[in-house]
Amino acid sequence: MTELKNERQRRILATLVEEFIRTGEPVASASLARDGRLNLSPASVRKVLAELEALGLLCQAHTSAGRTPTEEGFRRYVDDLLEVVSLSDNMRILIKEQLAGRASADSIFSLCSKVLSNLTSHMGLVLVPDKERLRLKRLYFVRLGQREVLAVQVTENGLIHNRLISPPEDYNQNQLNEVNVYLEDLNPPFTLDEIRERGLSAMGREKHEFEKLFQRVMILAEEAGAEPEGEERDIFVDNESRGRLLDHPDLAEAEAMRALFLAFENKRRLVELLDEITGGGRLRVVFGPSGEKADTLALVASPYFSGDRGAGALGVIGPRRLNYSEIVPVVDYAARVVSSLFNNK
Repeated sequence: MTELKNERQRRILATLVEEFIRTGEPVASASLARDGRLNLSPASVRKVLAELEALGLLCQAHTSAGRTPTEEGFRRYVDDLLEVVSLSDNMRILIKEQLAGRASADSIFSLCSKVLSNLTSHMGLVLVPDKERLRLKRLYFVRLGQREVLAVQVTENGLIHNRLISPPEDYNQNQLNEVNVYLEDLNPPFTLDEIRERGLSAMGREKHEFEKLFQRVMILAEEAGAEPEGEERDIFVDNESRGRLLDHPDLAEAEAMRALFLAFENKRRLVELLDEITGGGRLRVVFGPSGEKADTLALVASPYFSGDRGAGALGVIGPRRLNYSEIVPVVDYAARVVSSLFNNK
């Protein structure tokens, strides 16, 4: 990453990026010279701007135009120069109250994407946990119809996730109850992968008459955790916020709208990115990939946790001119609240 050589460069880059975020217009040296916080002469400002441009942090359409931050300039601002505002007590209470009291995981995720959208005026989204990572205190199956079974998963902190599955065989409720009793005796909490491992191990130890039960356990556990063919993990997105994003002036042009769908409507790619943030364990700001007309976009996302492991991620997508100083603390605190709900605190 390009190194800034002195405090003047840092101050002018931060001021220029913040002015660009505010106005969306190239920033002139004369405007910066009038900024009393910098306390620099016009000649000094022009000299530093030329240095920053040479470092690849700013660009200029032509010699008489103002300058705009490049992708590298935005990255340097976000990583090193951003001053994050503190959330007010009222904002913390608002986020916590709106997310509290939800029994099911899906209702928390759906509401969280809406809360993030409402608080930031951009598109809020939540990546659901990888079911293989969740520890369950209860898993049971209910027959609904021919080859239709409801898998009810209760996490160790009491959140409920229901999944309709279609096992390869048509089990009656008595057969499912045998599985339910076996799972209750496994001394939960456990993950779906641990259930399958225990069933496989038990098949090698127990008498032949129990093998069908263990096969049933493994099949149902596999079905409960498997994503439907051709689908990735769910991402909850507030529908109203999609319209807000597309109505933003920075994304109004056809090229920018096409970039939105290329960069972030590709669900597999977005899942992979959010999963990477989940595994990284910290909040990140990610810019749309260069060279794909997606560099007008930015994602602010943070992992939420189940125990000490990242379970999923939540965040906000918007134009690169996001107000990072206000959005970063909202995303960070929302992730903390969702983590506390997952850990029953």
